[in-house]
Amino acid sequence: MAFTPEEFRKRTRFVIKLGRALHDCGASSERIELHLTNVTRMLGLHGSFLISPTTFTCAFWEDDELDQFVHIERTDAAGYKLGKLWEIDRMVEAIEDDQMDFATGTENLRKLSSAPPNFSPAMNALAMAVTGAGFAALLSSNPLDGIASSIVALLLFAGVYCCSRTARWKPVTPILAALVAGLSAGAIASLGVPINPPFVILSSIIIFVPGIAFTVALTEISTGHLISGSSRLVGGAMTLLKLFFGALSGVALSSFLFTNPPILALSMPDLPEWRIWVAVVVLSFGLGIAFDIPWKKMPWGLLAAIIAFVSSRVTQSFSTIPAGVFIGALSVGLFSNLFARITKGPGSILTIYGIILLVPGSKIYLLLNHWLSGESLFPYENGGKALMALVSLIAGLLFSNALLPPRKSL
Repeated sequence: MAFTPEEFRKRTRFVIKLGRALHDCGASSERIELHLTNVTRMLGLHGSFLISPTTFTCAFWEDDELDQFVHIERTDAAGYKLGKLWEIDRMVEAIEDDQMDFATGTENLRKLSSAPPNFSPAMNALAMAVTGAGFAALLSSNPLDGIASSIVALLLFAGVYCCSRTARWKPVTPILAALVAGLSAGAIASLGVPINPPFVILSSIIIFVPGIAFTVALTEISTGHLISGSSRLVGGAMTLLKLFFGALSGVALSSFLFTNPPILALSMPDLPEWRIWVAVVVLSFGLGIAFDIPWKKMPWGLLAAIIAFVSSRVTQSFSTIPAGVFIGALSVGLFSNLFARITKGPGSILTIYGIILLVPGSKIYLLLNHWLSGESLFPYENGGKALMALVSLIAGLLFSNALLPPRKSL
């Protein structure tokens, strides 16, 4: 089908704007490239795409592959706006099924790209607090650790909210967040409150730790997307180093400013064992708000998180941690692909939602805890366990796609 130059430009502009929107939502480069290729074919064109966390390259043509229109731009690394990703996918499905014409789809894409978040700053502050408390309750039976983590997380949200409004402060946000966490945990401990300061620091900054970035990076590298995967891996490593530097600075500053008196024993009982299931639910809802997922879609994410956590926990009860992570990732991957086949929804959203509970449970965070506690500067043994858990997670996702291939590109 031959298009007029004006129609050709309209369709290529739509694909470019779609790619930008998907990148802003936090979709992986592999999925963006595949999705844009499918949409370009649906619109009667041919296209080739090279996407990375900081670059965006598109080439379009009609019949002659050498007669191309090329678009190149530099982009900024994005966060996760999974709710908007869901809406964009539904809009593209409507165009493909002839339920929406191209002009209406173009206008809807413009509205979706500029739409405000689903939750207010107050709700996001609450989400950060319950995420810190939920993660603390997941791994600790001391209720004071959860309370302290939620208080510190609220302080961090206020600082992050202010820093995010100024471009020059964004690069130092992880350092400041970890520094404030270390300083706040030290201040709380100096009051005689029996908490574990390194653990409180870890729980309060858990939302900044780039576990998902590492997982996506190694997945992309293992599937041949070397540029995007390597860029994402380096970016995640730099974020982790920023957190490490900030946390150590906060701990050092708190030890200089505060004198820790003998901690008095309190008559507060430990949290019961069933707290873990409450923590999973609370943590999942907190992450759902942080990912900007609408309330109506959140139960699906909660189900994915429960499937990942239960399958991983049951496997670990009679096997090793890497085996549990592998089965958890395999289970949530199969569930996400099945969900995408039945509902035509984006399965990648449920995959991210589910595996995020496996990533905090891996040794990568215990490795950071060793660093913060000063037990060892280079804990090779725990580093090996962290790597094995991460590789097991990636293997589970790869096998889930091999056993039940997703029919959708998102």
